[in-house]
Amino acid sequence: MPLVQKTLTLAAGATSDNILANTNYEFIDGNVRLRVASAVDTAGTSATADTFLNVSVNNAEYSKDVSVPALVTGQPFGVLNGSYTNNDLLTTGSQRNRVLVRFTNDTAATRTIRCGVFIGG
Repeated sequence: MPLVQKTLTLAAGATSDNILANTNYEFIDGNVRLRVASAVDTAGTSATADTFLNVSVNNAEYSKDVSVPALVTGQPFGVLNGSYTNNDLLTTGSQRNRVLVRFTNDTAATRTIRCGVFIGG
């Protein structure tokens, strides 16, 4: 089962590119499970709900401006760690499906975001 995991540095007010763009998993078949997890590093700030996640498959939105949880000291980041799971879905399109996973930093400061997408299983 493939895992795409990235660390993004996102400037104030910016929206990331699709984190699956230009990977082998930007387009996937139907009936495939996707688990999306993310966390934002807010160390040294009082920020909590200021970074947002959007997940869509084809024209269906699965997350729209969902607040990304803060990275918790002592709790490792991972797709299988339920504390950081934002979406757990099954693609339904009978043909190839385009998966879009993007983040928006709605603050006046740069944020570091950890993200993972587990494909299948």
